[in-house]
Formats: sequence, structure tokens, C-alpha cells
Amino acid sequence: STYGAGECFAYAATKDPLAKQRAKKAFEALRFLSQVTQGGTPPALPGFPARSILPTSGDDPNVLYRTVESDRRGHARNPLWKVLIPRWPVSADKKWYWKADTSSDELDGHYFFNAIYYDLVADTEEEKQRVRDVVVPMTDHLIENNYQLIDHDGKATRWGRFSPVDLNGDVIQGARGLNSLSVLAYLKTAEHMTGDPKYRKAYYDLVDTHSYATNVLESKRRNGPGTGNQSDDEMAFMAYYIILQYETDPRLRKMYEWSLRWHWIFEEPENCPLFNFIFAARDD
Repeated sequence: STYGAGECFAYAATKDPLAKQRAKKAFEALRFLSQVTQGGTPPALPGFPARSILPTSGDDPNVLYRTVESDRRGHARNPLWKVLIPRWPVSADKKWYWKADTSSDELDGHYFFNAIYYDLVADTEEEKQRVRDVVVPMTDHLIENNYQLIDHDGKATRWGRFSPVDLNGDVIQGARGLNSLSVLAYLKTAEHMTGDPKYRKAYYDLVDTHSYATNVLESKRRNGPGTGNQSDDEMAFMAYYIILQYETDPRLRKMYEWSLRWHWIFEEPENCPLFNFIFAARDD
């Protein structure tokens, strides 16, 4: 998704058809992650993207990487670790293993890329509809399942948890600000692409009833450059980019911009071009 987003920006800046071709290939690869989970053994709910894929012509990853025994050891150390059987189901056409237990990391990448691709690369209504056909099921999946990403076992994935109970109850310790920011960005993306008022309603329910915009004010708990999980920083900045592209409410924009500035202070010494450009573009 981050590679594809780079190609989207390249196309927007240069109109180079090769950049669009690359961006389109990235879109189709990400789209496939949502398609491969459907109708297999066992099937996932609509809107559930695979974490990864491997061809069934190779070794069985259920034996090679994560076994039931290793899952049980992981669960003993951390109750949120899932004992998932199988961790790599087989697709309906029997050609692919797809990895389950998809995380908020993957969702942030999907929404970041799809939003940029929709706005900067999808030049025709047919192309835009193809993006909506990916984003709408993912967003509806979350809304219909109390803002949890539900695995093929009928339970939430380890990190795909965005519900008020999970975040305000601190079931996902340390992720309250980041996951609040993420799910608000998801809903804004769906509203932007479809104009469907149900996404706006869901967004303001989380903001007004469950204080998600307030949660965003503390998107990063650890202080100081280089602290904490830096993949979380990347996830946060992807979500900041989306939400500041689409949010028009002055009150909420001010809160999100304050949060971004506070987060960027810790990232500034790292000289990350992506973070710096997102911060610089916050008022556009």
C-alpha cells in the first residue's frame, strides 16, 4: 500500500502513464486480499482482507510457521493472542493459502492507499466504483460487528478492535488513541467515496457519544524520539493524512491538527520524508 501510494502521488504530479499502471497493479493486488478470503475453507465474512497470501503449490504454512501448539504458548503469555485453526485457510479455488488474524496495521494500509488511489488515480467512474466495491464491504464489516474485525472463527482478530468497549475500556492497552484515529479515518473515507449518510452518522456517534476525537489527542502514549513501536507512527500518519483530507468540521480539524503536531514533535528528529510531508500538508 505504501509503495502504491507513492505511485499514486507520482501519477498526480507527472501524469506519467507508467506510474498509473504501477498504482493500478498495487490496487489490484490489495483488492485481491479482500477477494481471496471469500468462499474458501473456512470462508471469511464479507469485507475481511487477508493479512497475506501464499500459493498452495508450496509448503503448508499452518505447519511451517504457526502451529496450534505455538499458538497456545502465545495465548498463555498474552490472552489476546489467538489460538486460530487454521491460521492460513485455503481459498475457494484451492490456489492460495490466506493468512487470517488481520490487524489494524493492514486496515490502515488499505484505507490509506485506497483513498489516495480514488482521489488521484481513478479517473473514470468505473475505476472509482471498483475502489468503492472494496472499501464499502470493509467499512460495513466493522460497523455491523461493533467495530471489530471478525475472523473466520467468529471472534475479533487480535488487533482489529475499534469498539468503545475495547478502546475506552482499554482492552487493547495503549491503542486507544491510535485505533480511535484509525476507525474515524475509515468512516471518513467511506463517507467521502459514497456520500452515504450512515457513515457520517456512525462517525459522529463515535465522536459525540464515545469521545473518539478526544482519544485522538493522545495518539502516542510514549514520549521522546524513537520511543514505542514505530510501525504505530506510520499507521498514525497514514490515518492523519486521510482524516485531514476529508474533515471539514473546524472544531474536529483543530483537534486532529493539534494531535498531529504533538505526534510530529517526536518524529521530527527522524527526518522521515513521509511524515514531514504529511505534517506540512495538514492545512491544504
